[in-house]
Amino acid sequence: MKVSVKGSKDGAWGLTQSFLKRADYHNAIDQWLMRHGKGTIMCFVQFYNTDVTQMPRVFLATPSEVAAHLKGTRRSHGDTVLYERHEWRKGIAKGTVDKLPGTWRFSVERVETLLNTACPATGDA
Repeated sequence: MKVSVKGSKDGAWGLTQSFLKRADYHNAIDQWLMRHGKGTIMCFVQFYNTDVTQMPRVFLATPSEVAAHLKGTRRSHGDTVLYERHEWRKGIAKGTVDKLPGTWRFSVERVETLLNTACPATGDA
């Protein structure tokens, strides 16, 4: 099993910008998804608004979950950036708030769920 760790200190993680062509966000997301194997877990670490003496917030997701979430952002127009929480103040998504699913927050249960998904036969990594 592979774990891809992405850190952030501004509340967001840029993921699919290099794949974006002609403002086709969903295609960019699909291209990003194809680069990640089924045995990969994404680990997002957030330092924004975290004191130096505190642990950062950590979120875990499969690439498929990330892709589905990205496609649903900006009123389902998609985006290249994964936000922990973002309120859209203008444009096509004005007035909406996109945020990471609470189920992605790091916990023993989340780790076990992802391990069982990645290795369903044994539950081992």
